[in-house]
Amino acid sequence: MPKPRLFIEPTTLWDYPSQNYGRDGAQGDKDYAGATPSYIIWNLLSRYTSKGQLVVDPMCGSGTTLDVARDLERRALGYDIHPYRKGIFRADARKLPLEDAKADFVFVDPPYGDNIRYSDEKECIGRLPVTEEAYFQAMEKVISEISRVLRSGRYMGLYVADYHSVKNGFVPVGFRLFEILRNYFTPVDIIAVVRHNKTLKMGNYRRAAVEGNFFLRGFNYLFIMRKGKGKKGGG
Repeated sequence: MPKPRLFIEPTTLWDYPSQNYGRDGAQGDKDYAGATPSYIIWNLLSRYTSKGQLVVDPMCGSGTTLDVARDLERRALGYDIHPYRKGIFRADARKLPLEDAKADFVFVDPPYGDNIRYSDEKECIGRLPVTEEAYFQAMEKVISEISRVLRSGRYMGLYVADYHSVKNGFVPVGFRLFEILRNYFTPVDIIAVVRHNKTLKMGNYRRAAVEGNFFLRGFNYLFIMRKGKGKKGGG
């Protein structure tokens, strides 16, 4: 089946049914747990960057951001506490080996629950339950670091979902992170991205949600922010 065409999204509801765009190869690895849909990064870089500008991803995962940046002729640096492939540098997102105000755009798709085991690294934020404050304290350090490396007047995007489990209930991860982001950046917009997780279509999951009177996560937030004056990050 051919991939749907790429286009600049004109609204705040994004729905693209494929993990990857393009016919000549994938961006990142669709089998990587929690892989970012590449069309999201394509839209962000198409809107907020130009050829030759530097894009940074401090939680690079399988390298989707690097591949999209290459397709669009942007420079890119990817970091991860547990690099998945060559070209991704080992670093904790809370302390990046990058000088101040070097990035033209930063994209981050952080973990938002400890249900996926990203690595055995002791300092991996993915091992922190979002039901505990330690997760949000760690993420504030990440957001502060993003502000440090981003140039004044430039943009960043954070892609995340809320959390729910039968045992622990609901945690509004998106709202909590948005409030932290506002301490460092000026909000530009909030996008809702439709999730195409295969479990959403499975009858047993849907039945359990109805019978248990809870909701499956049907969308992710995409927070678009701008670094400006008057915030902790300065500018």
